[in-house]
Amino acid sequence: MEEESTSVFVPNDESAWETIEVKPSVQTASHVVNPAIMGKIRYLSEPFRKQAYKPLQFIVEGDVVKGTIHKVEDDILWIEADDVVTEVEIAKIEDVLWRGQPFDSKL
Repeated sequence: MEEESTSVFVPNDESAWETIEVKPSVQTASHVVNPAIMGKIRYLSEPFRKQAYKPLQFIVEGDVVKGTIHKVEDDILWIEADDVVTEVEIAKIEDVLWRGQPFDSKL
């Protein structure tokens, strides 16, 4: 009968172990959804308000996208204008305007 080896290799040298630094990912402001903007979008996406408050203007990274809210899902907003639907990341929306003024849901 043959004997099996039960020896275990344990490195004594500290340099044999690799240290991995885990740094938290840094989110830039352009990828964080502004709660105030999200609140406006949720308020305006209700069926009656979609009809009452139109057209809206969405300031997206300095550009203006005009239209009505077509759909909101997770962190994506679909804006409809002239039968064209534009998909926008909510985190990129800087403001929501109605009649050229920042929309205030307390109206």
